[in-house]
Amino acid sequence: MNKQNMIILSDTNVNPLIRFLSGSFQGLSLEVTEGPYDQVYQSLMDTSHSVWNKPANMLFLWTVPEKAIPSFNKLIDFRSEFNINDILKEVDFFCELVLKQKNKYKHIFISSWSILPDLRWIQTLTCKHNRGLSNILMQMNLRLAERLGDSDHIIILDTQYWYASLQKKSYDAKMYALGKIRYSRDYFELAGKEIRSIISGLYGQSRKLIICDLDNTLWGGIIGDDGISNIKLGGIDPVGESFQLFQKELLFLKRRGIILAICSKNSQEIAMEMIETHPEMILRKEDFAALKINWEDKAGNILEIVKELNLGLQSVVFLDDNPTERERIKQIFPEVLVPELPIEFTRYPEFIQRLDCFESQVVTKEDLIRTEWYGQEKERDLNRLKVDSLNEWLHSLEINLTVHKLDETSLKRAVQLLNKTNQFNMATHRYSEKEFWTWSLIPGNFVFIFDVNDKFGSSGSTGLISVKLQPYNKVELQDFVMSCRVMGKNIEEAMLAYICKYFNTSNIIANYIETPKNQPFNIFISNWLEINEEEQKLLLAELKMPNYISLIEGVNIDG
Repeated sequence: MNKQNMIILSDTNVNPLIRFLSGSFQGLSLEVTEGPYDQVYQSLMDTSHSVWNKPANMLFLWTVPEKAIPSFNKLIDFRSEFNINDILKEVDFFCELVLKQKNKYKHIFISSWSILPDLRWIQTLTCKHNRGLSNILMQMNLRLAERLGDSDHIIILDTQYWYASLQKKSYDAKMYALGKIRYSRDYFELAGKEIRSIISGLYGQSRKLIICDLDNTLWGGIIGDDGISNIKLGGIDPVGESFQLFQKELLFLKRRGIILAICSKNSQEIAMEMIETHPEMILRKEDFAALKINWEDKAGNILEIVKELNLGLQSVVFLDDNPTERERIKQIFPEVLVPELPIEFTRYPEFIQRLDCFESQVVTKEDLIRTEWYGQEKERDLNRLKVDSLNEWLHSLEINLTVHKLDETSLKRAVQLLNKTNQFNMATHRYSEKEFWTWSLIPGNFVFIFDVNDKFGSSGSTGLISVKLQPYNKVELQDFVMSCRVMGKNIEEAMLAYICKYFNTSNIIANYIETPKNQPFNIFISNWLEINEEEQKLLLAELKMPNYISLIEGVNIDG
């Protein structure tokens, strides 16, 4: 269990939030400590304050605008001395205090400033530039984002979205009168769920694959019984319109890197005709990385899909309108997220919009074309059927492995690989961009990025090895990660062989940390990890670049 610690500083009473944040979730364990009530500025300004005695790697600053920015009160109270410049200067001062803490914590969370929905200001004036309450509040949050935007580990949380999505009472006047607790239990529960989701994403626990049923999930009706002409999808029918909007939301997720697959009990011929020819379909065959349309058990089909895509069950979200099928998957695969779909089809778009299991700190170019890569992988598999042996197939792929050292251009993708890769991941270290970049600049530390391409196309930056030089010509592997989509071609062997060649040594040590999810790495590393030092040298001395992989050294390799 990955244990984390958080300190919360707030100028209002958020004690109920601790209950919804603390505890275990998604392979993480979070312990939360609350700082002294209404002493945010005092604590931030006093480095010897007792609140800092508690070790923590996360800091959460929850403030309300009228307390954090005193001049904002002048606007609320209609005081004549109100000045927009004074407000922005106070925002700058708050940001300066936050930035002084940035090197002490792995992640700093800040609640954006919003007013309680119950507060009604003058509606004809509230958006007036430099005069209205809503306009000023937007400028304050914009200034906050601008001043803190260069620090990737400082994350501003959208509290306005929490208000809007709750659709329940968020302010509790009675509880505020009794204990200065501004927010309702429902609001704290939603906030806790959102924050947990963000933390899960930061530590590589977000979901990567949506497996969908077809009938009454992607469209209304049963294609085998109703026929294509009677399926509800698009048109002027409210149910049909809802299914089309639902497909659009899935398409948006696919475009940002979430993989889509189909698992349906159906006639493949009829279902594919619907997918490929119905004029109102938003999703087409090429949008799905895997298709299992047959009359087999869905549990078995799901296993085949994750095996085909080289993903773990913990990456899967399963969407099916049938409660019996959902319950079966829950019982057989507890790692799979199986949400309850709404009974009303018209609520499907809203449901998918609110799924909070796909959090990501960045969206890279690799994310945007992920499904295309899986399409290329299918072409590779088809090509495999045309040759007589595995070795002949590997030679036929014409694999190029391009290696270059970490630079600022490749930093985002490097950190994403480290934070999102679970299966082929030696140590499962999680970094912020600043942390990893700072580490890479230390003399004796090296980071190598590996790009893979073959005759079917590019797989992008799919591998990373970081090393730390030790005395006596020892090379210590700090991180060794590789994307699951290039597994099965001995790319990992080529990566390690390159490290031996680059440092002209076979004297390599590794800090392997076994987890329930990194068994693929365990299988690879077991060939040389559990042996004595002399044998290890002999074995690694024999490790060679596979003869079907061409190595290309990038222009910055000697930089």
